[in-house]
Amino acid sequence: MSSINLIYFSPTNTSKKIAQYIGRELDVQVISEFDITKPDLTDLESKRFENELTLMAIPVYKGRLPKEAVARLRKCKANKAPVIIVVVYGNREFDDALLELNDLSIELGFVPIAAAAFIGEHSYSSEDKPIAHNRPDCEDILKAKEFANKVVAKIQNTDENQVKVPGNYPYKELPQALAMAPGTIAENCSLCGICADVCPMNIIEIKESVITNAEDCIWCCACVKSCPEDARLFDTPFMGQIKNMLFKNCSERKEPEFFV
Repeated sequence: MSSINLIYFSPTNTSKKIAQYIGRELDVQVISEFDITKPDLTDLESKRFENELTLMAIPVYKGRLPKEAVARLRKCKANKAPVIIVVVYGNREFDDALLELNDLSIELGFVPIAAAAFIGEHSYSSEDKPIAHNRPDCEDILKAKEFANKVVAKIQNTDENQVKVPGNYPYKELPQALAMAPGTIAENCSLCGICADVCPMNIIEIKESVITNAEDCIWCCACVKSCPEDARLFDTPFMGQIKNMLFKNCSERKEPEFFV
């Protein structure tokens, strides 16, 4: 095992961090990264995954994989390539997301050999309602190393490739999403364009003001987390209810789970 491919969808960088932490601990010489957060998938589409190891890290949205991440992953072509599958969730539950990623990876031609669920700061976390604040943290990095060691040991010591992950069929049904998006505090906004640059859906335009197409927003809050002026915020009454529920019920620390 001399190289590994990292594939991640990571609007707020938590899945990217977890993928990189695990990748660095796998004792490989070459790491190639395929960031599918933005819609330019040229590198991914030109790649055929063969014998080298691959790691997929995808966030959990409402207990499932983000639909846009699934659509972009479907650009992958693999020929029985071994894959480590990882989901990253915001301290609530990962529900059926890991099973969904397992099934999708097999459909794409990969062979899952290990799986994990890690925790990242929730997209809706804020200073007044912190949910898994600043995770992944130092303890999560140690867990990433532990997981990587388990994967290496499995590769070195067994020919067993199968991995069993939790989840249910049919997958958790996704509720109909409302057409909502973060807004902009005009007096704080410098029209720097960072929010447009980080948006995975390319739905933010910078003109005389910031224009957001709420119909296509996936509520990832990349624009909110990245704004240097704190000019972007997601403060609709409905979103306030969700934040209050998550803060009340999901503040107790959860730990990563491994399936090797």
